[in-house]
Amino acid sequence: MSDPDVTSELPVTELELAGTEDECSYLPGQTSRMIWRLARRLPESRYEHLLERGCRRFGRVLFRPACPACSACQGLRISVPQFQPSRSQRRCREQLDQQQIQITIQQPTLTPEHIALYNSYHSDMHHRRGWPFREITREDYYESFIDGNFSFAREFQYRHAGQLIGLGLVDITESCLSSIYFYHAPEWRQAGLGTWSVLQELQHARSRSLQWLYMGYFISDCQSMKYKSSFRPHQLLRTFPPDYTAPDWQPPETA
Repeated sequence: MSDPDVTSELPVTELELAGTEDECSYLPGQTSRMIWRLARRLPESRYEHLLERGCRRFGRVLFRPACPACSACQGLRISVPQFQPSRSQRRCREQLDQQQIQITIQQPTLTPEHIALYNSYHSDMHHRRGWPFREITREDYYESFIDGNFSFAREFQYRHAGQLIGLGLVDITESCLSSIYFYHAPEWRQAGLGTWSVLQELQHARSRSLQWLYMGYFISDCQSMKYKSSFRPHQLLRTFPPDYTAPDWQPPETA
């Protein structure tokens, strides 16, 4: 008997909507369009199936690109068993390993610390890179990162001398880890806390014998996404197939 949550028909627990065309956030002069899917229930096997086909998750909402005139977005996933850090990644790891940063892995939570750190990070990115900025509220944060209370959802808390300096939101299933979002204290940017957080996720994935770390979308011409391709070996998903079609992940030289 087939899994009722992985079929060519959309499960009754999911509602799919096609978004409208909008200005692309990553490539000037391009328009983007997303397919949105609201999940009332999301079993782990179903979620793995969607991750393989390029879906991302924020709260109860899953999404994937469906841009009419552009195919620059590609899914990127790192092979956990084969990953070998580069020289600069090893140097980053060695330097931050000496800082005695405490790591706690737990189900996602929502505290004033979370909100203050998130807004501090985005305010810095607004001034540094021109990101749009609007302070996030508790309701917004809950909807984006907590809603659904899915069993596979986790947060990696990074603390230094008791202070929350970074937070990574991830999903961990039986076969993979999906890196959803990471934000950190601006003063730790130069230390490479973002790179170090990916290395911590890879280390955790390897300790659980997971196969893949999904890193979201990659655009070769987008400077803010360049760091993703430095974690090797990785595979790229050029097109985003429907549920009933097998995905075609390829190494970058053939994708």
